[in-house]
Amino acid sequence: MIAGNELAIRPVATPSRTSLGARWAVWLALSLILVLAAALRLWKIQDVSGNVFYDAAVRSMGNSWHDFFFGALEPSGTVSIDKPPVDLWLQVATTRVLGFDLVGLHLPEALGGVAACGLLLGALRRPFGFAAALLAALALAVLPVSVLTARSDTMDSVLAALEIAALWLSWQALQSGRMRWSVLAAAVMGVAFNVKLSEMLIALPALALLWLWTAAPGTRLRVVAATTGTFLAVALSWTAIASLTPTSRRPFPIGSANGSIWHVTLVYDGLARLSGHGATGTAEGGAGPLRLLSAGPMQYWTLIGVALLATSLLGLLALGVLLARGREYMRMALGSPPGRFAVGIVVWFLTGLVAFSAMERLQVRYLEAFAPALCAVFGVSLSALWRGGLDGRSSSKRPGDRTSNRVVGLRIFLVCVGLGLLTASLNKDAYVIRRARTDSLLTDFSTPALSRYLRAHRDGTHYEVAAANINDVVGLVARDDLPVLVLNSVDGPLTRTKTLQAQVAALRVRFYFVAPHPCHSGRHCPYNQIWAYAHSTPVPGQPGLRRFTAS
Repeated sequence: MIAGNELAIRPVATPSRTSLGARWAVWLALSLILVLAAALRLWKIQDVSGNVFYDAAVRSMGNSWHDFFFGALEPSGTVSIDKPPVDLWLQVATTRVLGFDLVGLHLPEALGGVAACGLLLGALRRPFGFAAALLAALALAVLPVSVLTARSDTMDSVLAALEIAALWLSWQALQSGRMRWSVLAAAVMGVAFNVKLSEMLIALPALALLWLWTAAPGTRLRVVAATTGTFLAVALSWTAIASLTPTSRRPFPIGSANGSIWHVTLVYDGLARLSGHGATGTAEGGAGPLRLLSAGPMQYWTLIGVALLATSLLGLLALGVLLARGREYMRMALGSPPGRFAVGIVVWFLTGLVAFSAMERLQVRYLEAFAPALCAVFGVSLSALWRGGLDGRSSSKRPGDRTSNRVVGLRIFLVCVGLGLLTASLNKDAYVIRRARTDSLLTDFSTPALSRYLRAHRDGTHYEVAAANINDVVGLVARDDLPVLVLNSVDGPLTRTKTLQAQVAALRVRFYFVAPHPCHSGRHCPYNQIWAYAHSTPVPGQPGLRRFTAS
């Protein structure tokens, strides 16, 4: 990638009228990008099914401040989601205003995706010029994986917007040399950690490198201490506060073996995501350097593979141009603030590429963590090649000579690459919108018919239903907003058999819902599930539903 003065907006000698026109051009281009991004993310958004796991939490969190703070998964507050509920707070707010429906659930994520496009343009305009920033923002606006993620009710689009905001602040730090911008960027990344935990680590090494470059000689230790302390204080703030509450007075976090929120934060959603143990997602194609170019059922190729291939090609060409200009030019370019900023973006891009290629199990929405870096590399590389030609001296050549023809050929090639990528992306976006695709892989085992039956026959019991696992009944919670009795967590029992017996005897729960894949043979099955199955009978016409019998 080329950096330095070649990529910055050159000052124009003519004053006011030209500069006023330039400002209007910037605002017009930004408006068009945001309108396009909003149209792709909001059109027919009410047709996209929700992620019932998070939807159930949003529904339950609206019942009380206690459930709101802890991210309760069902109204009685016995279990909670496996991460801080910061992003879900936005969804609770919109559903309280607009009503609990798919529009209210999706709106914060869609707006986060739109904001990410505007923030990327703002972050790149000063260091690399308006053209590079515009191309990067346009690429992000139409990138199919970003459109798909922003149209779903998961938190990855909000994470991307926070990452780009931190990138913009890091540029301010690099340009001004003031540590306060680095500290503020570290705080934003701390908020990003509370949104999606370890996924934000994809961008953190690159930003940390920029923060180090900001420091004047002799002050790096102070910058490291200030940014690290700020990041950790913000990132772990919710976990620390929530952990101070006794286990008996807060929901049991899904993924914890002993109720520890620290375990969920650092292990279940941290280290376990780097392996196949405890992580969700697909292992399609297996880990490997060509995973994101796969054309299998997950459609990595059309969602991000085409853009990744085009970006890699342009990035390598731009790097070749930089190397061809000589060691001295490269040293000066990479030593300038724009050059260092470009290096940081490339580090972010490569970190995401390596991590998601090597990750054992991968959800499509995780790719949003490095999509902004991919689009930034694309925009900056294409713009640099267009301006620099093949040897950076094209402007001094006469029309018709070999170098001029070579530059014209390169520019035709760049136009073809850009238009081809735009066409392919918009075609895939149309498919995503038309098919109402979602990034959720979670299956909702319950049905609206089951919900209607339970509401008609629960006879005033406290719990609508008992279930072996909260994932089996999150659809019911999202529909009915009624307490459910959860027997087990990921790593152990939540409700003892004696407690379940007492609840059944006191008529506080009448029904037991069994997902299509139960284990009730007595082997590798908790005893509370064995008891619930043995002391219940099937309800005719309601698959998976059983009624408790007198013990």
